[in-house]
This record gives sequence, C-alpha cells and structure tokens, in this order.
Amino acid sequence: MMKSWHIIHDGSCASVKTGEYGEPVVFSKALENATLLPGKNAQVFLYLDDANLKNILPIAMERDWDIAPLPHPHNPLCQRRFRLNKDLAKERDHALKTQPISIKLLTCNGIPVLSSIVAGKWLTCEMFQAFFFKWSIFVALIRKIRTLESFKISINTAKGQTLTTAGVGFIVLTGPDQPYLGTNLKNLPIFDDTRTTLFVMAPRSSLEVLLLLLRLMFLHTINLENLPTSLGLIRSQSVAVNVERGVDLVVDGALMSAKSMMLESSQTPLRIRCGQRYPSLENFSSPTKDSLRVNRLPTGGSVALLSGKPLPLFNHATEDEFRDLFLALKESAMIGNHFMVLTVLSAFLALFGLYSDSSPVIIGAMILAPLMGPIISLSMGLARGHILLIRESLKTLATGIGLALLCGTVVATGIPLRTLTQEMAARLSPNLLDLGIAVVSGMAGAYASAREELTNSLAGVAIAVALVPPLCVVGIGLGWMDWEVILGASLLFTTNLVGIAVSASLTFLALGFAPFRLAKAGLVWSVSLLALVSIPLYFAFDDVLERNRILDILSAPEVTHHLREAVITPLAVHLGQETVIQIQITSRDLITGHDLENVRNLFIERLGRPVIVETSMIMRR
Repeated sequence: MMKSWHIIHDGSCASVKTGEYGEPVVFSKALENATLLPGKNAQVFLYLDDANLKNILPIAMERDWDIAPLPHPHNPLCQRRFRLNKDLAKERDHALKTQPISIKLLTCNGIPVLSSIVAGKWLTCEMFQAFFFKWSIFVALIRKIRTLESFKISINTAKGQTLTTAGVGFIVLTGPDQPYLGTNLKNLPIFDDTRTTLFVMAPRSSLEVLLLLLRLMFLHTINLENLPTSLGLIRSQSVAVNVERGVDLVVDGALMSAKSMMLESSQTPLRIRCGQRYPSLENFSSPTKDSLRVNRLPTGGSVALLSGKPLPLFNHATEDEFRDLFLALKESAMIGNHFMVLTVLSAFLALFGLYSDSSPVIIGAMILAPLMGPIISLSMGLARGHILLIRESLKTLATGIGLALLCGTVVATGIPLRTLTQEMAARLSPNLLDLGIAVVSGMAGAYASAREELTNSLAGVAIAVALVPPLCVVGIGLGWMDWEVILGASLLFTTNLVGIAVSASLTFLALGFAPFRLAKAGLVWSVSLLALVSIPLYFAFDDVLERNRILDILSAPEVTHHLREAVITPLAVHLGQETVIQIQITSRDLITGHDLENVRNLFIERLGRPVIVETSMIMRR
C-alpha cells in the first residue's frame, strides 16, 4: 500500500484501522483538531456516511485532495451519485487503478447535494420514506389531492430568463437514475453536464395530478420529447427559485424549509475516483446553453387563479385559451357558402352510398359533412349561456338539416327504387348504445376542439357518430311517405344531435371553459331533452336484450339438434304484436310439416309464449 494514501473514517468499520487503506484518520477527532487532516494534494479514501461525506467535500476542494469514496452502510446517496459497488475491497482495488476526474457539484444555498432536492408538501414525505413501494406512495399522494394547493414560484436562470408560475412542487436532480421521473430519463445527460436540472410540477387540476402520478410511477413514459403538460423542464448553470410563502424541502433526505434557493451546478476542482459503474466521460460534451421547456405551465392570470388555493377537480382554461377557442367556434357557427356546398355534397354522397349499400361511400360522406362544427359551437353556447352563439348555431344547424332533407327527398322522388337496403335499415332502430356513441363522440369532439394540436381528430369523431346519413334516410322516408322510415331515422339523428351537444357542453365545463352558474340553464334544458330522447331508446334497447335472450335459449344444443340428424340454426327474432323467429334447418332427409310443428311447439315450450316460425331449409346429400 502506498504511504501517500490516507483514510478518513467514522470508526464503524474495524478493517479500516489496520492500515490496509493507508494512514487512518477518525473524522470526529479531525473536526476537533484540523491538524489531524491530510495536507495539500493528499490521496484520501473516505469511509463515511452521507452527512459526514458532504461535510468533508469543501475541505477536500480547499486542500486539493485526490479522494476515493468507499461504500458505507449509511451512504446510499454517495453510492448512487458516484456509482459505487457495495463490495468494499473491490472499490478499493478499482480506486487504486483508476484516475481521478473533476466532477460537477450541485449546491443548494451553498450546501452540496449528492442526490436530489424535492420541494412541496405534496412530495417531501412519502417520496423518501417509501422509496420503492410505488402503491403505498401512490395511495398516500392520492389522499392528499383534496388538500393539495399550488404556490407561486418565481425562477431566474443564469442567462437572465425568468418564469413565474404556480406549481405544487419541484425536483432538482444530479443524475438520471432517479425513481421519481421514470426510466426514460436515462436518455437525459445529467452526469457532469454543468447545468442544474429542475423539473417543475404545475398541474392545473386534481385530474392532471392523477394522470401525472400514473405516468411518473407506473407508465415510465416521461422523456424530453414527451413531457406532460403539467411538467416543465429548466436547465441552466444556476437557477434562483423564490417561493412567496416558503416551501418545505428535502435535500438528500434531510427536511428543511426555505423561501429562496440558489441552485448552482458548476465544474469544481474536486478530484474524485468514481466507482466501476460510473459512465465514461471521454466523449462527453458539456453544453452551457440554457434550456427551458415551460410553454405549457400556468402563467399570467392563471398564476393568481391557482396560487394559495386547493386545486379544482377539473382544469380552468386561461383567458387566452378561452378567447381563441370561442372565436374559432363562433366562426364555425356562421352560415357560409363553404358550409352549404359541403352539406349538399355530403348529402348526395351519403344518399348514393345508402342506395348502393356501400359503407365506404357513407363513411366518406361522414368525413365531408360540416355539421359537427355548429353542434360543437352550440355546446359552447349552452355551456356559457351565450344566447347569440346558441342562436347562430341553431340557425346554421337548421340550414344544414333542411338542405340534407331536401336532397334526400329529391333523390328518393327521382330514383324509381323502393328497396330498403341494409345501410338504410341499420339507421331505423336506434337504442341506448347509439346514445352512448353520441355521448362519447361529443366528449371527444369538445376535447379535440379545445386542443389545437388535436384538431385533425375531428374527422374520426365525425365517422364515429353519423349525422348526415340518418338525415338522408329521413329525406328518403319523406320521398316514399314511409312513416316507419321517417320516425326511426329521425330518432337516430335526434339522439346523435342531443347526445353530442350535451356531452360536449359538460366537457367544456370540465375543461374550465365555463363556470357552472352560466351553464346551469342551458344544461337543464338539454339534459331534459336528452332524458326525453332516452325513453324510446331504452325500450328499443330492452327489445335488443330480449331478442338476444331468445336467441341464446334457442341456440341450446338440445334445441338445435331436435330433428334427428337435422341442425336447427336460429337466425333472427322479430318482436311486435307477434314474436316471429327465423330459423334455418340443414338436413339430409326431407322435413315434413309435422316436424316443423314439433319445432314450433318446442319453441313455445322453451319461451313460454306463442311464436310464428319462418323456416328456410337446406338439403345435404
């Protein structure tokens, strides 16, 4: 062993007293008598817990030591920061063979930081007391959501960039292997990048908190290209953070509080022999340019709206967000030449698809139809109680509906076809499932309209819920003067229209684009209409359930194999004044009327009601 090596230890390991690591120095005695510490340019092993190791680092820089931290039962932060192996002898041998490197050192108000800084009452306890028990952390944080408050955070970077936002906390990292932000942060070059890495958590609602927790703890989908809207990233050599009322901090596991923090990350003269797993820095370039990804964090009036108050259940839109969306929807509510042309073209396209029984053509008409625009505008009008927007939207919708009905009536009168195709028949029996589709589509349409980057998704919403095709079927019914067709298709269109309008209004309400006091009157009327529409839909859905129940009974093996070698296949059930069952019989032998009567009697016995059986037969030889 080279005599120039020293070891500073806390006396907890008997092996370091034997001189195998160099001249021993007991840390507690060295603090009392500084002359016991090694002099300038010494080579020093450090066998200390995290707290004592942090206290010795300033002395090591002052005396220009070449230091080699060793794994200690109570220095997990040091082991993580310098990538130490837990085997004491292996780390000693590695330190003797490797060369020291100058590393970055993060400080908070002058205090060295080995691992991380976490700020905010929401984060400071469970994150550190239950490090790897994800479900316990998740449950503990969920319990705090109802009392969770944002606080005002002012940030200044080394290059003079400033940010004032409202957040629930922030995290400062010294390395990428942290459990808080997911495994994908390994792509973030934090090691010896001479910049402070600060993540600001600034959700606008409890719902955003829940989504952020899921992504951080379970999905591990956080990376630089896919930051959540409630997470901001700031990277600068120094970051000054000011919190209006002070904030709780956990610095390397130690709890403290502060109003102002100066976070500095700089290359130090500290020379350290890191562990075997420490990454190679040969090709590492240390950028100095500031990086701010904070464009989605609350700013301006939103800061005052959120600061010092419990987070709302749903997000409240900013004035800028509301103004931009309102202007776009106001334009969509206006009648224009483009709207009328597209309505007519989509109506004719849907009509030709209905007559030719072509689903792709009808889908094309759904995409082309412009009716989703005024319906979403109507939803905003209902949510805001804005009479003018409601009036303009209804006027535009009435125009579109009239044009589609006129096109359908003209085509039905002019084409000498009176056959109800499958595509037409599919729009004559709506039920609660169709209402569910309309409700979900309305939610999707409102959400996509509120998020500019999702505007292209509106085409998918238009496909999901058909608006023009049922209108065209109503027009066909008018041309044929067939009231069954008229009423069935009208109910489907009304279901889609009301379902979209109501659910989109509620979605705008949830997204914070309208206070409930403004939406109350409009929502009462629209929800009442929705409830009224749901009545016939409920009975239609009940019929669907009854038909399925009958088919399940008739599909039982003892029923389907009733006729010797013949196979009975139930095809359809029609409910009305009489229950009509359509079946197919496949047999090698001739089926007689007596056989069919036996089948009918079996059905009556099984169902407990009189039935009419319509049979198609297939002979197999």
